[in-house]
Amino acid sequence: MKSVVHVLSIGSVAPWDVSCGGCFEERGFAVAVAEGYRDLLQTVMGDEYEVAVLLEALSQEELLQVAHFIRRRWPAARILIIRQEEWWLDDALYDDRVVPGANPDLLLSAVERLAGQVRRRTAETQAEAGYAG
Repeated sequence: MKSVVHVLSIGSVAPWDVSCGGCFEERGFAVAVAEGYRDLLQTVMGDEYEVAVLLEALSQEELLQVAHFIRRRWPAARILIIRQEEWWLDDALYDDRVVPGANPDLLLSAVERLAGQVRRRTAETQAEAGYAG
């Protein structure tokens, strides 16, 4: 049985709500939504996420705040941004980018790939800890 992928969406409208309805849930993703940086601080502190999706509705300043916050709070999580090319954004603040309006399958596969990276790294870390102990 495939385990649930925990996804955090930050921004006003999740692209999968518009373009593919419930396709995230159909693929086994548990999606939490924060409208912006302040909402992120207030609503999702207790959960763990594998992928954070930063939506194009975020301003440049808010995108930076959210990316820094995610890197500190969930260091293992991968960050996917949905925006046009962002030359000003440090590569260390995100792991992949999808352009707005992209095919929903492209978005879904990017999230699945990033979640797979997190899970592989977690499994490797746990295996190493098992050998050390």
